[in-house]
Amino acid sequence: VAESLSAAAPVSRWRMEVAERADGVTVVNDAYNANPESMRAALEALVGLAGPRRTWAVLGPMAELGELAAAAHTAVADAARELRVGQVLAVGAPEYGARTVPDAAAAAEVLAVELRPGDVVLVKASRAAGLERVAQALLAAGATR
Repeated sequence: VAESLSAAAPVSRWRMEVAERADGVTVVNDAYNANPESMRAALEALVGLAGPRRTWAVLGPMAELGELAAAAHTAVADAARELRVGQVLAVGAPEYGARTVPDAAAAAEVLAVELRPGDVVLVKASRAAGLERVAQALLAAGATR
């Protein structure tokens, strides 16, 4: 079973895709979809994967939540604090109460300056946010292993 699982590959793109750059930065691209439960699960995976390394959660809006959106974004922000995620960068989603940038390009610019070798970055949002571009920029900035 372990051998089979170690050879498993993702069936769809942008769902917990993990890649490591040559400088040791790990990028977790989960930019295909987001809801409160999957956000918390992804944050837990980020912290578990990172161990003692620095963590970044690049979070965009969770779409289609209607009147529950504000409370859901606040709950995700609370989960990030509870789990001790090092840095939260909100992309077009000031409801997280974190450092906010307007779009994916701005997020990529911040990360290009502030990431250090060995950091672990989670990129997660609803598909409409287009945050896969952040993960793609991060991977393009450093050759992957």
